[in-house]
Amino acid sequence: MSVRLGISVEGQTEERFVKDLLAPHLASFEVYATPVIVTTSRSASGKKAKGGGINIGRVSGELDRLLRGYSDGFVTSIYDFYGFEDKKKGETVEDLEARIASSLGAPDNLISYVQLHEFEGLLLSDEVTVADYFQATELNSLIRSAVNKAGSPEQVNDHPATAPSKRLEAWTRAHAPAAQQYSKATKTLHGPQLAARLGLPVIRTACPRFNSWLTQLENLRVR
Repeated sequence: MSVRLGISVEGQTEERFVKDLLAPHLASFEVYATPVIVTTSRSASGKKAKGGGINIGRVSGELDRLLRGYSDGFVTSIYDFYGFEDKKKGETVEDLEARIASSLGAPDNLISYVQLHEFEGLLLSDEVTVADYFQATELNSLIRSAVNKAGSPEQVNDHPATAPSKRLEAWTRAHAPAAQQYSKATKTLHGPQLAARLGLPVIRTACPRFNSWLTQLENLRVR
């Protein structure tokens, strides 16, 4: 029997990624996924603001609403470890996932997932594809060096200057044609497009944490 899955996402890039790649893939396992962008504020009139910074309070409220709407299904999340506003000093990504789940009483239909270190890490899964997408052969060696040094695309580090998105911004600004540069303004376009160009099999092979999470989603069963 089919399974409903609500996926709380940090912003429009992740929303597009779910709609374009994850949802069609999971549908083949009879898991029907719907992305919902985190609501960061609500006005007195009820108007919602979406996207932006996230913290435990915001995601707990969002996940609580989703859990009530998906009481017959499951809820999961895609949040970036990098930039999570109230992560604690020395806290690991697994610790943060556990703290999110604990804030909601650890319901059995919640699969708390935080991307290490951020969504853009997945985009470093194959340097040849990335270089071809941005029409910049220089990206081959830059990405290969960064990934080899870190150990995997997901481990490319959590730092304001060297996080995956910051590296892509700097590399494409230096080497890619203006129309292809990866920036805050273009990430909702280039991020999902590049992920689709890479494809889930390539991303899964290069990113073990992401693969483990996706495998768990593929194997959801009616509660």
